[in-house]
Amino acid sequence: MPKVGLSQDIQFSQFYQALLYQNPAFAGSLHKDRVSFHQRIQWPNIEQYGKAQYTTSFVSADTYLKRYKSGYGVTAFYDKQGDGQITSMELSGQYSYELHLNSHYTVRSGLQLGWNSRSIDYANLTFPQQYDDSGFQGTANPYASFGARKNYFDIGAGAVLYTSEFWLGLSGHHLNTPNQTFIEQQSELPIKFALTGGYKFVLSEDQSGLANDASSKEISVIPTFHYKFQGKSDQFDLGVYGLYHQIVVGGWYRGIPFKKYNTRLNNNESIVLLAGYKLHNMSITYSYDWTQSTLREVGTGGAHELNITYVFGQKRWTKPTKRMPCPSFYIH
Repeated sequence: MPKVGLSQDIQFSQFYQALLYQNPAFAGSLHKDRVSFHQRIQWPNIEQYGKAQYTTSFVSADTYLKRYKSGYGVTAFYDKQGDGQITSMELSGQYSYELHLNSHYTVRSGLQLGWNSRSIDYANLTFPQQYDDSGFQGTANPYASFGARKNYFDIGAGAVLYTSEFWLGLSGHHLNTPNQTFIEQQSELPIKFALTGGYKFVLSEDQSGLANDASSKEISVIPTFHYKFQGKSDQFDLGVYGLYHQIVVGGWYRGIPFKKYNTRLNNNESIVLLAGYKLHNMSITYSYDWTQSTLREVGTGGAHELNITYVFGQKRWTKPTKRMPCPSFYIH
């Protein structure tokens, strides 16, 4: 009989700290050299129920060449499920082009090409064929003859329209719907589409002195949203970030409460809280996902995310520049 495989992408709660994962059009968006490290540990307490823990690491670097109005980025992504039974590694390159439509509106478009390698450890897995009414029989692993590694290319694209106050972005990943299964049947990874946006309300701003000087002050409130869908799954993030000088706080909700998977199961995923500090060229932010779905009954331990971003260069303001208003938790 045919076999069906269902897959979705990893999602980051601090989606504006993993910009190049979200949309390749953000490559070079800061107009400076930038490197970022991102770590997510999801459901750490579920390990006691069979090692279902997910650990994800993401590293990115990007820059901008003013002469060509182009941004360039590279990313590395590593994901481990359970006790390393399934791992995935991806290396990607991004290119973006910036076009000023007029004095108010700017659009950035981006492309991404990635190479992904997935591996599976059959030795630590058991399958229904190895059990009967008496329990596990220790028979041979029925999938031992299949390959333990799968490599494939991945294509993505995106665009962002913005002014000095608002932005709206659209991205698509896995446009080539790559086959990622380890066995003979096809298991195409569905295209993931994401729509993001927000508005920045600047309550107070001081741009005197060095652009990266900790004495530069800003007080702002930034409501944001992030909607994504992939195959039959979709999710919606809605929240707000607040910047007070060097302090960053935020909170948002993930889920679609009016959508029901069935009569007993609502689409409530989590409430996310964030706090961070930015100083000179660097920012450090931490967020925690408080599980709201039925998984909270088993005590998942939520999810933890840590981001460290470093921006190179200390430049004085020479003239006003149109910066993207989406959250960037470091002085620039």
